Amino acid sequence: MSGKRIARVLLPLLSLALLCGCARFFEGEYVSVTKHEEPVELMDSEGQYYEVRTYVGMKNALYSLISSAMETGTIRVTDYSGSVEDDISRACLDATRDYPLGAYAVDYISHTVNRILGYQEIGLRIRYRMMPEEIAAVRQAITPADLYTMLENSVLIGKTHVAVQISSLAVNEGSVTGCIENYYRKHPELLSSKPALEVTFYPEEGAVTKILDISLSYRDSRETAAERLSALDRIAAGCASECEGYPEEIAALLCCQTVAQSIQSVGQGDTAYDALVLGASGSEGCAMAFQLLCNRCGLDCQVIEGRAEGLVRCWNLIRLEDEYYHVDCLACVGSSVSEGFLLADADMVLRYWWDVDKYPSCSGSLSAKQVVDAYLSGVRDFGTALSEEASDGAERAED
Repeated sequence: MSGKRIARVLLPLLSLALLCGCARFFEGEYVSVTKHEEPVELMDSEGQYYEVRTYVGMKNALYSLISSAMETGTIRVTDYSGSVEDDISRACLDATRDYPLGAYAVDYISHTVNRILGYQEIGLRIRYRMMPEEIAAVRQAITPADLYTMLENSVLIGKTHVAVQISSLAVNEGSVTGCIENYYRKHPELLSSKPALEVTFYPEEGAVTKILDISLSYRDSRETAAERLSALDRIAAGCASECEGYPEEIAALLCCQTVAQSIQSVGQGDTAYDALVLGASGSEGCAMAFQLLCNRCGLDCQVIEGRAEGLVRCWNLIRLEDEYYHVDCLACVGSSVSEGFLLADADMVLRYWWDVDKYPSCSGSLSAKQVVDAYLSGVRDFGTALSEEASDGAERAED
């Protein structure tokens, strides 16, 4: 074959090789080698092993062994440009320090390197802190919302341990703690007390990809929690029955009165059960009790934590006809309901402090007196009553 003919044959083949991104064919298998990542596959020829050519491939093979909870493994290194001995030592350190599952589950990795004709063979022994079933139990969350849903479902069924892997800088100890606290405060009908938690991050809280190892504990046993929730359900059902047929403004008033009249002594109780059943509670217990009753009556309500008189204080924020109001049931105990019911921001600002950026402003047009008067008059259509009141006021002004 002439030199020109050979050139005409080789040039198209060379162009094809360049377009394939330095791909290599061998034994019917395609391996793509890139700057950032080398896929690895477990080979099987006189024993299973991984075949790699780069440091990234070496790490990926090691990560694959860990994710499969393998205690031993073999990596064959071919066409390697660096020091296999130095790099596998570094890869083992990275696997136990920076790789989330390795940081979470691996205690120690030892290795040997043997030079064999045409390649170098790495032998690995991996000692774990976790059992294989614990490694397999690590769940994957795609988004922070997925993670928070997993946690909510876990506390709802009383789980004591959850391990979840996620890639997100938005997830930290504060966001996890806040998730559990917010769920509890939104649903006092589902949880008898606030779960306590401890969270450990692997490799660390600031890492993008990490495993969260979360331990949960509960103040009440399952039996006690069930009994308390049952007692609360009976009280909430009674309150909902009393509110039936009334507009939401009067229903909110009846919920507030139910809480305030239940308190026999102001104490340290911080649950709805403390307030409604035991009758001894502080601000958090009163706020949780009001939240419980509002949930049962279909009212849009949430718990706020702030400060009053230099101390931590909890109360509620309620939405009525697209307007927001503060409700502090504890302030109504032994006093007029107007002391804590349907307060505007302007009524609160000199006595209370809260993060105003976290909540909508409260500047509704209703007053506690209007709602109480409507209830005492037997009003069932609150909007009509307000219109009539405004009309009467206008007529008196004309006279």
